[in-house]
Amino acid sequence: MLVHNVAINKLKAVDYLVIKKEHKQLEKYLIDLHDACACSHLDCQTCAQAKHASCLGRLPSFLFHIIELADKHFDHEEKIMLSRPHITNEYEYFSYHHQAHVNLMLRLQALSDEYLSMRNESYIGEIYRHFYEKLTDMFEEHDRLFDDPFIESTRAVVKFKKKLKPENL
Repeated sequence: MLVHNVAINKLKAVDYLVIKKEHKQLEKYLIDLHDACACSHLDCQTCAQAKHASCLGRLPSFLFHIIELADKHFDHEEKIMLSRPHITNEYEYFSYHHQAHVNLMLRLQALSDEYLSMRNESYIGEIYRHFYEKLTDMFEEHDRLFDDPFIESTRAVVKFKKKLKPENL
């Protein structure tokens, strides 16, 4: 998400505030996930049984919470995209971006299902660590491939429109 923070500074103020707030929520989620299980930084075999049970019990909440956060964020992001005068549902770039959101949601659901099924077979700290790494990679890749280029394109349209004004000719 830090990569994306540079680009969101270029949005309209109202859109910027929505996206900035949601990115802070997602970043807080990732920090909380990273810090949720002390075992994810150690060897689970050294954790007390109570600590291990606590980490295990919290895992479903983390898995389902990111799905909710991401879904709301993607919905807001798409509404912002569609609020641009030249963007419609049929616009090719919007279609690709929307499909990327759908694919991310499917990947999040699949990861959640996978980790829920593994929780009795694996060290819980390892699951937290892998989930954190996969989420971070997925969101950063999405930002680089879709969000930053979209924000840049909206800025380019604004610059182009300014150049077309009679006083700029």
